[in-house]
Amino acid sequence: MYGICGECNEPGTGSHWCKPCNAKRFNENFKNWTSGNKNIDEFIQHSQLNALSFANCLEWIPFEKFQNVTYITKGGFGKIYSAEWPEGFILFWDIENQKWARSTNCKVALKSLDNSSDITADFLNEVIDNLYYFMFENCCLYLLVQLFIFLIFIRLNFIFSLILKILFYVME
Repeated sequence: MYGICGECNEPGTGSHWCKPCNAKRFNENFKNWTSGNKNIDEFIQHSQLNALSFANCLEWIPFEKFQNVTYITKGGFGKIYSAEWPEGFILFWDIENQKWARSTNCKVALKSLDNSSDITADFLNEVIDNLYYFMFENCCLYLLVQLFIFLIFIRLNFIFSLILKILFYVME
């Protein structure tokens, strides 16, 4: 369905994505980074080892890699900022150049965490919820638009039905 991996010759798991080959690559790189929090490191590593496509893959990005960081507001777990990420997120492994191909110059939202050394399950659940939305945002947007159209249709039918009842009542 997604073609054959150019390295292992097995079927791909996503567009330009081979889960076994990329999981091996990520695993070999675990020793080269840390967030400083064991729970977050394991969370990111789990996403990398199990990613079926780039949309399921998290990375730890050091703060120094962001530019034009601008404060937006205070959120539930800390402050929220907008920033630019010149390097951008991973798209796929470029076999020819032996490096990750990336979507460069991304606009991102950052969240500074209060008490970040003590990450709670509540915070990780918020992250999971946001990831779920990100991965399916096009589908969610479509469903919300369809729901809105459906509600308008129901509302119009209700109003039309109400007008008919009033007309029948007046005619009696």
